[in-house]
Amino acid sequence: MLTAVVVLVLVVWDYRAAPVGLAGAACGALAAMALLEIGLLLGALVWRTRVTAVVIGVGGEVRTWNRPGLRVVLRNVPVLMSVGITAGRAPVRRRLWLTSCTSVLLTAAVVAASWLLDGPFARGLAVAGTAVLVKALVPRRGAGGTSAGWFLFTLPRLKGRVVAELEAAPLVTAASDALEAGDLERAEEVAERLMAAHPTLLSAIGTKVSVLTMRTRYAEALHMVSNLVGRTDLDQRDMAFVMAQMASSTANAMEAGQLPLEVGLGAAKRASDGAVQLGYPRYRATATLAQLALLEDDLPRAIALAGQARQTAETSLSRADALATLARAQMASGDNAAARRTLEEARALAGWMPRVAEVSARLDIT
Repeated sequence: MLTAVVVLVLVVWDYRAAPVGLAGAACGALAAMALLEIGLLLGALVWRTRVTAVVIGVGGEVRTWNRPGLRVVLRNVPVLMSVGITAGRAPVRRRLWLTSCTSVLLTAAVVAASWLLDGPFARGLAVAGTAVLVKALVPRRGAGGTSAGWFLFTLPRLKGRVVAELEAAPLVTAASDALEAGDLERAEEVAERLMAAHPTLLSAIGTKVSVLTMRTRYAEALHMVSNLVGRTDLDQRDMAFVMAQMASSTANAMEAGQLPLEVGLGAAKRASDGAVQLGYPRYRATATLAQLALLEDDLPRAIALAGQARQTAETSLSRADALATLARAQMASGDNAAARRTLEEARALAGWMPRVAEVSARLDIT
């Protein structure tokens, strides 16, 4: 809708200069979107908010840099940028609000300055930049992301469970850091503290499920997730994450022989489809879909999906997990040489992960 409005405004303003104005609008939209993300980085630096991921560009990966708690990805076409943030320390709401405010103020200042320039190109810059800023200010929060407007206008007025989820974020982050480092004892300790203090919070349960998964206790993890389905206090975003985790836990349980295929395969597919319908980004579901394809012996599809999951992974653990699936599929297709190359990267990322270690053992025997 905003794209149509931008085009209409530029054509009505001066139809003879519309082509130049539309070129300016394309540049203005990309610049405004980049400024919002750059503002997040600056705000995180100033207000000490945790940056978890920085992705520059679209398309296939050119290079990836992994640090504890941070993943930086450079892709083929560097025209877009995305930044992931979380609360690493208290006070959570204040830090997140100030970080988002910094992002919006920086973008608004540049967009306002563009209105002072002359010419059709500058006009396109200003109109499109304004449209992007307006869109960012609309409060939206879903499984795929959260707008700056939600942080600015909705976050300060929140009460109840959502606030508790945010306040628990530092402990959740500590557990995630421990898992990234392979320190399962530390992660389990933090997860137990979270469950003792907040037994009903999704973030606490999700942290416990992550620890159970790394302990190969997949059936227990699936049981914990299944108990969430009947809860009436979860919104659409929450249920999207629950269904995605249910699909993943079901796939892991079937792969490990802790759940029969005839029982779990249909349930996992329905859960994955339900997650996407509720707003869960489809690219985040490719790792689970690759596992399901492998369990169905659809090797070409499993290899293709695991390759996609490898490219779009947002953490080193999720990338290592996708690589484990890819190696299993390559072994099943008879290409042990490719599986060895795949496992080299997986071992470098997280050789201790149960799925990576299991595939490594099988390949060594082979």
